[in-house]
Amino acid sequence: MRSYRWFLCFVMALIIASCTGQPTLQPTRPIPVTGEQEPVSTPTPAPTLEASPSPSQTPVQDNPSPTPETTVLTPTSLPQKTCLDTAGFFGDVTIPDGTSFKQNVSFTKTWRIRNEGTCTWGPDYSLVFHSGDILDGPLANPMPPATPGTIVDVSVNLKSPPQGGEYTGFWEFQDPYGKRFGVNSNGIDTIWVKIGVSYYTDSGQLPTQVPIVSTPGVAPAGCSLERNSAYEQELLLSINQARREAGLQELILQNQLSAAAYAHSADMACKDFVDHVGSDGSSWTTRIKAQEYRYSYASENIYVGNPAFGGTPQGAFTWWMNSKIHRENILSLRATEIGIAYVYNASSTYGGYYTLVFARP
Repeated sequence: MRSYRWFLCFVMALIIASCTGQPTLQPTRPIPVTGEQEPVSTPTPAPTLEASPSPSQTPVQDNPSPTPETTVLTPTSLPQKTCLDTAGFFGDVTIPDGTSFKQNVSFTKTWRIRNEGTCTWGPDYSLVFHSGDILDGPLANPMPPATPGTIVDVSVNLKSPPQGGEYTGFWEFQDPYGKRFGVNSNGIDTIWVKIGVSYYTDSGQLPTQVPIVSTPGVAPAGCSLERNSAYEQELLLSINQARREAGLQELILQNQLSAAAYAHSADMACKDFVDHVGSDGSSWTTRIKAQEYRYSYASENIYVGNPAFGGTPQGAFTWWMNSKIHRENILSLRATEIGIAYVYNASSTYGGYYTLVFARP
């Protein structure tokens, strides 16, 4: 019985084997490699596409193609300054203080200056106008080269005004970075030229003058000005405080003198110049007379500067008090009244223009 069962199993196995054939091999599709599997061979990967730079980034071309446009060259930035600039005043070579001139006379003012700093003065150093009477001179004038410790003569061409009076112009120096410096141990004091001009022409006559007549607070036609009464009041307080400390009588603010001061500040701001002589040839005396003010004594201080860069009432007052001739006007024993004017012209060279007129009826 057992032999019969084994024989039956053997027959069934043969039948099954004869019905099952060998499977045919079919080509398989590539299988994507994922994870850490490595295929036997892989196609060369396509280049990776990167995002374009954001608008805030400047794209860099390895080989930029030429363009027909003209290339605009930008100035090379200056290296960081590692030296110190200061100067020493060694004397007036020409035009000592108080030199007298006739009207409209050209002259050359020369100072003897020593390079007291550690920088070498080169062609980019300049003598620059600071304030006072510019005397028809340039705003900037090239300086001669000078190594530290060298003494050089620094000159500027000027011209006496067309009206008589005393005139003083203040000058300083400027490095290639635009930073100004001066003389003495503090390195900030100015040098100056001080002259006197005859009131009479060659014919012995007083020159004809056409004074500016101005309504206080009204700008000349075609010129946009801003007047700042708060600045004017601040100056009056500073001036009278200085006079009190010196034991002097306070000055009284006088409308006619303020009108004369405004006429000159407006003239300088609108015509873009700095001088005690007006654009029409007027002097402070003729401007005072134009306001029908009768005086026995009169003098004038002017100052220009942008409030954003120190041209504030305090800046103007401090500069005047550090200048002998302007300090004497503020602390004059003869003055009893004052006119004050400040105007601002955004399109002018200096922005802010101050005028003080001192007088005694």
